[in-house]
Amino acid sequence: MTGAGNRRPLIAAVRRNIRKMVWGAAAARTILGFLIIATVLILIAPNRTIQLQARTLSAQVELTSEPLAWDLTGATVCVPTLDLMADPQPPCGVGEVFEQTFDGPITWPRDQKLVLDWTPDKMDIRLLTETDIWPVGTTIRVDWANAARNGALAFSGYLSLGQEMSAGATGYVLDGSYAIFEQGLVSGWIGWSPEITRQGAIRRGDQLQIICSPMFFQTCNGADIEGRPNQFKNPVTASISVDHDGKAGMHVVATGAEANSQLEVAYAGRDSILLIKPSWVQRAAASSSLLALSLLFSLLAPLLLPILDRAARKS
Repeated sequence: MTGAGNRRPLIAAVRRNIRKMVWGAAAARTILGFLIIATVLILIAPNRTIQLQARTLSAQVELTSEPLAWDLTGATVCVPTLDLMADPQPPCGVGEVFEQTFDGPITWPRDQKLVLDWTPDKMDIRLLTETDIWPVGTTIRVDWANAARNGALAFSGYLSLGQEMSAGATGYVLDGSYAIFEQGLVSGWIGWSPEITRQGAIRRGDQLQIICSPMFFQTCNGADIEGRPNQFKNPVTASISVDHDGKAGMHVVATGAEANSQLEVAYAGRDSILLIKPSWVQRAAASSSLLALSLLFSLLAPLLLPILDRAARKS
């Protein structure tokens, strides 16, 4: 009886140590599981914003905002005509007739499609869709002095920059750059600012637009791209202005709407388009949230690993 009584405190102590070890190992595994889940959530970035700026000889826009006014004071309107024998009326050319000169803003309707072209002495704005007063093909011409005085042409809608650098191309992109901002789920919950996860240069001759692909938890709000299922145009907020440094081309700055967006690049010599978006490696390298989590793990590791090691040996 005496031996059994002496063994009871020892057995109770062993049981307490085992419980502590089990609870310690469970807590360590819970913390490690939390760190793994947090890492995955950091690397999942549902919100991506693409910003680009470029100097281009041509840009195509589609306005999706409510009626929008552009100050085109001094611009002349040239309407297409079937009378090809009529004498040209400068600045209008053959196949056009002079309509009017503007002294104030022009209001565009929603869904208006336009092409803006740079020439050495003026900017041409050509209508791809008709308005209440002008047919398709109407061209509005404004010299650079008036364009600089009138200021930037801002809009919300869809944007396509440049033409491929093929033989005879005159409306290509000259140069520029892009930056892709992302905000992971954890960063969004904490309230941290989006981070640049990828950036690069735009080459001469690149043809660009920002597109969106839907994900299982996120849709795209833009218009369909014909012939390409599950790809949509991504709305942008943009401006087109005169470069005051005397260089050729129009200066375009655009910011895409937050979405699962990608930068589409097409250029001569490549059969298929190139879609640019960050990889998980680039996202991890740029993530301040992941850096903070790594520092936390480095502090906890010396405490957690011995506990897990002892639990593994006991099992």
